Amino acid sequence: MTKFLIITGKQNSGKTTTAGMVYKSLWPHAINVHLTDADGNDLPTDHPLIENGKPIDFIANMKVKGKKVVIVSLGDYPEYLKRQIEIYLNEVVYFVCCLRTRDRKGSTRRMLYSDYVHYPKEEFWTEFSDDKSQRLEVKRKVVDKIKSTIMSN
Repeated sequence: MTKFLIITGKQNSGKTTTAGMVYKSLWPHAINVHLTDADGNDLPTDHPLIENGKPIDFIANMKVKGKKVVIVSLGDYPEYLKRQIEIYLNEVVYFVCCLRTRDRKGSTRRMLYSDYVHYPKEEFWTEFSDDKSQRLEVKRKVVDKIKSTIMSN
């Protein structure tokens, strides 16, 4: 059964950046890697996931230690995320996605928790730092936890 690993945070807290860091930490351990942008255009597997100084939304599909893993960074639009979930549901062991913290009518959070109520979920709260030198480092703990979950189970 698919388990959802959810990167949670407020708007502009670095959820997409964190998802990209998760991808980059798993990539050296993965086979059959397929990486696309949010529109489905193929990207090289070593793409920096940053364009014009900003993180880009992406979908990564890979096998890590025999387990199929999908990472979808674009979590602000419930219909988009639901479409991706329906493509991969029950084909993957881990579905990593991003969600804003707000639970309101029409939100991605509401969709995930009501439409997929019987699927296990684990949330990981991403951190943000105003100190530019620490922006990536404060996300490392979440990245390491997600990577450990995927690598050890």
